[in-house]
This record gives sequence, structure tokens and C-alpha cells, in this order.
Amino acid sequence: MGVQSMKSKYWILSGAVLIIVIITVVIVMKRDKKPALTYEKIRRGDITATVSATGQINPVVWAQVGAQVSGQIIKLYADFNSVVKKGQLLALIDPTPFEAALVQAKANLISAQAGVAQATATMELDRSNYERDLSLPPELVSRQTVETAKATYDVAAANFSAAQAAVLQAQSNYSIAKFNFDRTRILSPLNGVVITRDVNTGQTVASAFQTPDLFDIAENLEKMESDTNVVETDIGKVKVGQKAQFSVDAYPNTVFTGTVAIIRNAPMIIQNVVNYDVIIYIDNKDLLLKPGMTSYVTIDVGRQDNILMIPNAALRFAPKNSDTILRTYSLHHKLPSWVKIENKEAEKREWYRINKVWVYRDGSFIPLPVQTGIRDNNYTELIRGDLKEGDDVVTGYQAGQ
Repeated sequence: MGVQSMKSKYWILSGAVLIIVIITVVIVMKRDKKPALTYEKIRRGDITATVSATGQINPVVWAQVGAQVSGQIIKLYADFNSVVKKGQLLALIDPTPFEAALVQAKANLISAQAGVAQATATMELDRSNYERDLSLPPELVSRQTVETAKATYDVAAANFSAAQAAVLQAQSNYSIAKFNFDRTRILSPLNGVVITRDVNTGQTVASAFQTPDLFDIAENLEKMESDTNVVETDIGKVKVGQKAQFSVDAYPNTVFTGTVAIIRNAPMIIQNVVNYDVIIYIDNKDLLLKPGMTSYVTIDVGRQDNILMIPNAALRFAPKNSDTILRTYSLHHKLPSWVKIENKEAEKREWYRINKVWVYRDGSFIPLPVQTGIRDNNYTELIRGDLKEGDDVVTGYQAGQ
């Protein structure tokens, strides 16, 4: 009996211990239902907001030189990278047919001018005869003679007018012929450097429908610009005078700088997205940048120093049942008054927005409205909200949760 009694007490004690362990585990599991989350603290720092875009490097001032007449190029006087002066001869189109046309037009002008001289002499003689007959007494000259003299004079005056018109036409033809002859000489419109040459000796250029592009000349390669395409969602942040940094593939480890100079209003549709051309002026004294290079641009559109910062991940986070939490939370808590005021102005002011971050307190997710300002790739300015430096905000679930 003694042994049996001890065994019974042992099993009763073991069962009691097991029950206590199970109850303890259940209580602990119920108490620690906190999800596995990642956190980051609110801290102070500096934020520089930027807009990223791509562009193309071009000279600030450059000109396309074309041909205004058709013909064969018989001589080139400039090549790639040639330094040229304004008015310098770049190429020569065969002037032979244009010279012949000019000579013919000159001859026609001289002939027309001679015709005016002859018509003038005839008109003056007929006018003199008419005036003489008109001045004689009726008994010395018949009325028919006077009328005939008048008609003869009128014809001479008409011929004189026609001769003058012929001179004007001949002068016009001569001017056109001289214009075409002069345009056989392709001249540089400015001082600069030849960037491209799109014509060869012996090539025939045709200007019937459009002016062919023969040379591209840059005025000064030390002054360049980046023609940058900025999407419409970012263009409101860009202002003239803002600083920009950019890189090019040719010098991946070099950061170039420039200044926003022009924001063009003309929209450009690129892959179904509206873009605007932002011109950034660049100092290129070392001549590293060349026309046509692709630039990867970052424009500084705002900066704040020593401010409270929210990690961007916290602004993107939302619990899995966030809608239910928000509905429940809104029944027992009122939003701060500033939220309603600022929310009305949020649409008008790009930088100041009302957002929401989440904290985990006393076993529950709590949404906190915050007013935010400028942002960079990692942090956003905290302007207003129930957060202070050192507070933890939820940035996500741990891996596997």
C-alpha cells in the first residue's frame, strides 16, 4: 500500500506540474502576441530633395549650315573640328550654271534699261509734237492732226511705262540670279568649331523641298548645356537657378555641376508620359564634355538642415488589417485640428502633405498623422506630428512574417 500510495502521489504531482506548465505557456503566448516587426527611430539630420532625369549635352549656341541652292559640291574648305570665323568659306557648290544665269540676267537688265532710254526719247518727241500742234491756231492745224498727235503721245507714254516695268522685272531676275550665285559659296554664320560635316566633295545637294544640313557649328564648346527631360510630376519642383549635378558614361567617377537656366513650356510626349525640357547651363572649360553625350542629372530642388526625419519605409508601411484598425481607432480618437486645416492646403502646396505612420504601443498598432516636407531617397522631413526624436516607428514586418 505504501508503494502504491507513493506512486499515486507522484502521478498526481506530475500531472499538476504539467497542467501548471501548460497554463503558463498559454498565458505567456497570450501575453506576447506582438508581431515580429522592424523599427527605426525618428532622428535629426539634413535632407536634400532632388529630381532625377536624363538629358543630352549640347553647345549653348550652335548653328546648322545648309545649302539654299541645288548643285554639286566641288570644294570643301572645312572639316570636323575645324575652327572657323564668321563669313569664312566652308564649301563651294559648282557656280557654272548660276554664273551663266547671272550673266543672262545682267544682259536682260541692260537691254531693259536701253529700252527705257529709247521709250523716253520717243515719248519726249511725241509730247513735244503734240504740245506744238496744240499751241497752233486752228486755221494752221486741223483738229484731226492735234488728236493724232495726242494719240501718238499717249502710245509713247504707255510704251515708256511698259519699258520701266521691264526694267523692274529684269532687276528682280538679276537679284535672284545674283542671290543664287552668291549662295554657291557656303559661309560660316558664326565664330566657332565644326562639330559635324554631312557632305563630301562631288556630292550633289538638292534644296527643292528642304534645306540640306551640311555643317553643324558650335560657337563655344566651353559653354555647354544639358537638354534634360523632366516628367510632369516633378516639373513643379524645378526652378530657375537651382543647382544640378550629373554624370556621363565617359567619366562615370566624375560629378559635373550646372545651373537650371531655362524651363520650357512646350510639352513632349515620351513613352506616353508628358515631359518638359529643362536647360541646364554647364561650364566646360576643360572640354571633357562633348556634344551628344547622355547626361544623368540630379537637380537639387530643396534642402533642410538639422530637422526631424521619418524613414521613408515608415511612410510606406501599413498593417495587414490597417482598414479595420483605422475604423476602430477613429471611433475613439479625434484627429488633431491641424490635420483638417493642413489637409485643405495640401493640394496647393507640393512640399507639405499629410501622411500617416504607425507605432506599436501596448500590444496595438496606432496610426499617427504627420505633416511631412521635403524628402530624399531615404528620409522625409517631419514638420508636425505626435513624434519626437528617438521614437520608434514601424518600418515593416520581419522576414517570414
